Order: sequence, then structure tokens, then C-alpha cells
Amino acid sequence: MKRLNNTEIESIYLQAKANRIIDGSEKSVIFYSKNLLEDRLSILSRCFPSNSLHAVAIKAQSNSDVLHHIVSLGYGLEAASIEEVKLALAAGCPNEKIVFDSPVKTREEILYCHESVPGLHLNVNSLAELERIPQNFSAKLGIRINPLVQTDAPEIFDVVKKNSKFGVPVTKRQEIIQACMKYPVSGLHIHIGSGIRDFSGNVAAVKMMVELADEINSLKEKNEQQIDWIDIGGGIHFESEDGEFSVREFAETLKKETGIFDRYNVITEYGAYVHKHNSFAVSRIEYVLESELKDIAHTAFIHLGADLFLRKVYSSLPIHYPCFVMGKAEVSSEEKYNIAGPLCFAGDYLYYDLPLPKLAEGDLFVIKEIGANTLSMWSRHCSREEPGFLFC
Repeated sequence: MKRLNNTEIESIYLQAKANRIIDGSEKSVIFYSKNLLEDRLSILSRCFPSNSLHAVAIKAQSNSDVLHHIVSLGYGLEAASIEEVKLALAAGCPNEKIVFDSPVKTREEILYCHESVPGLHLNVNSLAELERIPQNFSAKLGIRINPLVQTDAPEIFDVVKKNSKFGVPVTKRQEIIQACMKYPVSGLHIHIGSGIRDFSGNVAAVKMMVELADEINSLKEKNEQQIDWIDIGGGIHFESEDGEFSVREFAETLKKETGIFDRYNVITEYGAYVHKHNSFAVSRIEYVLESELKDIAHTAFIHLGADLFLRKVYSSLPIHYPCFVMGKAEVSSEEKYNIAGPLCFAGDYLYYDLPLPKLAEGDLFVIKEIGANTLSMWSRHCSREEPGFLFC
């Protein structure tokens, strides 16, 4: 999978400056690569069957230009709120390529989908939600199942524990089957977590859904609504197209061990995989405070912090964004710096004891691989304005 190296990033920045898209006085600016986005999406198309619907998670990256481009290439969008459904519509996404997964859909939201977005995929989060579905529902109806499998997702992103707020526990198998017999359910949905590196839990969950769908269909009459699609969610931390724990290996394992592609249309909901490596931020260094103590690092202040990097600053997740100082990558003498953000609280630091070339006011600090779960989570703390965004 393609990545932007430091030289390419510097070239993109300088080209934007030469073309007067930016003038170099910006406190901070975010760049997002159209080419890398297309590369990630094309990998999904190459590895999965052609009739798969890849609905990219809006919550990972909600910039309107990015959403429009995803849709223009024929891909879908996954919405975790009614507001994201409307973002998908504004991006020109066809109704049938929108997947709506909010766990707290109101009666009014469900009715809105029924009346205004016929054909979209709506996954209910509970059996109780089925009671809110209108007669002759115009959308494609799915049930989210909690398969209760093991996953290596970080605890905060593990959504298949016994006390999870997501999905109907698979232990309620008979109630699920009865619901599918009563309501016009045409699909099943699973998503076991995010940040997953070992996809064996995903494979086990998909196999479980195929077996469940097969059983439901065997109980239905031929003229009754069959289960014909399975939404396998997203959340896998793929690092390559081919090889171990790659996109291709996952798809081939699903084909071999579950048979899903032979009998069901597949929906995916990848977000971080699609967006993460496509974007970088450039921030001006405003102040450098030099420490007089050998065991205390210097402090460099930039214009991005917990406002853009909520997960990194506010959680204990081991998130590390690669970084460098533009124009100084070849400098051999290094000192250690703490990189402080602009927000008014003590914990607003992005890096501690970071070895860097000697810094000065006006230097450009680059933070890489920030395409997912950053700008879409922008914090209004201290009411700072969002940085400029260039989709190029």
C-alpha cells in the first residue's frame, strides 16, 4: 500500500505554496492525498468480489470533498448518525449505497429514512428497534448481531463483550430467527471492534452469521424475504494488500472458511484503513523554550494539539503519529523536545522527549498518517478554529 515519504510531503507543501494555494503564513494546514485514497479503495475492489458494497465510515473522515470523491468513484458511505446520513446524501451517495448504523435511532429518524431515503441499508441495534419500523418499510432492513467472539481490539473499542451496548447477543438465536420471520429483514450485521490486527475473530463471526443466515432462509418460504446480504463491518488494521494479515488474505480466508461470497452480498465499513495514511498536517512552531536542565527536554509549541488529536491526548491508547521537521531531515545533531499543543490545560502534549534537529520559531513541524479519527473529531475546547484542509 502506498505511503507518502518525507520528501514527497515536502514537495506537496512547496507546490501548494508555489501555486499560491497557501502563502506559508498559516498557523497550521492539513493535506489529504486524493491518490492515496484511490489506492486504498482500489485494494478493496481488487480483493473482494465485484458485487461487494464498500461503505466507508464517515465518522473516520467527514470532510465533504473527501466524501464526494469516494462517492464519485462508486463506493458507499456508512453513517453512525442521522447527521451522517445527510452528509452522505449531500455527497451525492445513492440511497442504496448508504448504511445507517446508529445505536440510538429515534422514531423520527427511522421515519425520515423510510420517507426520504428509500433503498438505504438500515441496521437495527436491538430487537426492540424493530418495533419502530413502519409498515412496508422502504429501506433494506438488517439486524446487528453481537457474535461474542474473542478479539484483540483495544478494550475501549471492543464491542463484542457481554456487556456491549451494540447488537443482539448471538445467544438469543431463537429470538433473532423469530424476528427475521416476523419482520422484512434482508441482512445481518456484525462489527466486532476497531484497531484489530488479528482478524481470526472477524472470520469466526462471519462464519457464525453465514450459518445463522442459512438457517433463517431454510425456514422461510420461497416467496418470503430472504437474507441476501451480510454486513461484516470494519475495524481491521490492515498494513498491506498482500501477505500475512493483509486485505487479500482476509478476503481469501473468508472465502475458504465461511463461504460467504458464494451465497450472500457483502458490505464492508472500513474507515481508518481507508483514510489513515492519506493525510498529514503542517504546523508552524511558534515558541521554543529551552531547558537549562540536562534531564528535562526543551519545549516547542505548535498550533495543533488535543483539538485535532483527541484520542492521542485524552486516552491511554498507544497512538504514535510519525513526524519530522520540514527542511531539517538531514541534520544529524539532535536534541530532545516535548511538543506542546495550543490548548489551555496541562496535558496538551503530543510528544515527549522526541529527538529532533535544533528547533526555532517558524520551523514547520509535520505530523503524518492523520487521515482517520482526527479532524472528524475536532474539539471546540478553547474555541479554536479548524485548520485549512487541502484535498489534492
